[in-house]
Amino acid sequence: MTYADIASQYGTTEGAVYWQLRDAGGVKTRPDHSKYLPWKVKRDHSHARPAVLLRYLSRREQGDSIPEAKNRQVDRWLEELKGADVVVCYDREMPPNPASPVTGGFYYSKRRPEDGDAVIRCSPEDADDTSKVKKSQVPRVV
Repeated sequence: MTYADIASQYGTTEGAVYWQLRDAGGVKTRPDHSKYLPWKVKRDHSHARPAVLLRYLSRREQGDSIPEAKNRQVDRWLEELKGADVVVCYDREMPPNPASPVTGGFYYSKRRPEDGDAVIRCSPEDADDTSKVKKSQVPRVV
């Protein structure tokens, strides 16, 4: 039965059905990937290779199972980043580039000393622009 079906049956909204189920523990929570994806990513950019691999990395780090092929893909990609001495960055207005050749958005930037061993860089200048960084994420260099 869908939320719409339940809402229709009880004369309420789909949102109200969701809230009741959520409060009763009947809704699976969504994984939090904000450690690796702290930005407000445009829908067009959400399936770019860096976004997908960062989500797999996040899932793996949170103990979720991911297919072995995806594990190997993440490992190879992390080695590529390390070998090129770059971090993943995001700018909603970035045109297509080698990191995201179809849609843009994600790009690679030379690693800085303050990046340490981080995979991403959420620039301090992003902190001033709430259209770029999720409000739940405290903007910082990761």
